[in-house]
Amino acid sequence: MVERVTLPRRIEPAMRRALGAFRVVVLHGPRQSGKTTLSRRVIDGGTFLSLDEPALLPLALDDPTGFVAGRSRPVVIDEVQRGGDDLVRAVKLAVDADPSPGAFLLTGSTSFLTVPVLSESLAGRAVFLHLPPFSEVEIEGAARGLLARLVDPPRGSAAGSDRSDLLQGPPSAVTRHQYSERICRGGYPEAVRLGDGDRRLWFSAYVHTAVTRDVVELTGARRATELPRMLRAVAARTAGELVMQDLHRDLEFGSIDTTADYLSYLEMTHLVTRLPGWATGAATRAKRRPKIHVADTGLAASVLGLTAESLSDPAAEGRGPLHETFAVVELLRQAAAIAPDLRFCHYRDSRGREIDLLIERPDGRLIALEVKAGATVRPADAKWLVWLRDLIGDRLEAGLVLYTGPRPLRLSDRILALPLSYLWQV
Repeated sequence: MVERVTLPRRIEPAMRRALGAFRVVVLHGPRQSGKTTLSRRVIDGGTFLSLDEPALLPLALDDPTGFVAGRSRPVVIDEVQRGGDDLVRAVKLAVDADPSPGAFLLTGSTSFLTVPVLSESLAGRAVFLHLPPFSEVEIEGAARGLLARLVDPPRGSAAGSDRSDLLQGPPSAVTRHQYSERICRGGYPEAVRLGDGDRRLWFSAYVHTAVTRDVVELTGARRATELPRMLRAVAARTAGELVMQDLHRDLEFGSIDTTADYLSYLEMTHLVTRLPGWATGAATRAKRRPKIHVADTGLAASVLGLTAESLSDPAAEGRGPLHETFAVVELLRQAAAIAPDLRFCHYRDSRGREIDLLIERPDGRLIALEVKAGATVRPADAKWLVWLRDLIGDRLEAGLVLYTGPRPLRLSDRILALPLSYLWQV
């Protein structure tokens, strides 16, 4: 088992830089992702205030201006969304009066800009950082991780041409069962520390707290007891295209608008993420359906009642989608720490061409990935990566098939097959 406090977070240097440059830093991410632990580590003698503490929340609500005044900076306000708009406005007034950097570090378990009770955005005053649960890179203490190798390849490598540097790693020793164990464990710090039985109990309590209590408090949702059912329905569809009509039909929430609202609540609390569809033009892109992913595979496996043993069966329902979600979520977590300007999307068209994940740089260059739960890879598994390479030419830096077999292989020009464990082992 791994103790939470022993694992450094890759985003910490970015947080320290932000506190040295901006008046307000907003750190958001799901509950129990480690925001409090990290915030305490970076404030270096500042003030820590948690609105989860019953004695502090009334003070913040009754006198927000007095609550933030005269405190040693930086002032951390943990779970700031519970203080509502008046508290955020008090922070705004405080940093307008004294524009020194590093004044406030605000943390929240919701996406700050989508919380219904908050209308103040702190535009021009704040920088926003996202802290997801642990990545596999963090858990393993790996030097870099696959995303860093892709976006910042080692000097002297063949990057920019055939990416031969990625073929130089040793065979992977991770077994099918070990992959299933990682998927069912997920990355929440407390869940990583616990054994299997205790972890299932933890996830059950987490769903009640993060889904039911937080959403009711922030939105006034009247059918909060239905939210766990919504989460299960999304977990059963993870890595699939989001068809709202199908989701609504299965849940029977009354109106399709209610179904859409409740799905947005799961996104607001960082439990679900959408991957938009990719196209060469913005107008075409707007017509593409997004893919939906549960933002932690341990959470998804828990609400679906899956274990490492059941998921290790090659015929297990959900095996392929959960492996895909595992890879997508891991790369998103790596990006949050080192490359937040990358755009993640997927591709699917009316002719049946599909690519699981596209990672787009600000300049339009792309990395494309397919994910397989199987241990065997064939050139046919990369046919849509080859098609994309031929379509966009040099804009495609690399096409990768991630699979559960042991060896890195070249499938075609700029098209490689890599063991799934290379996500954190390269």
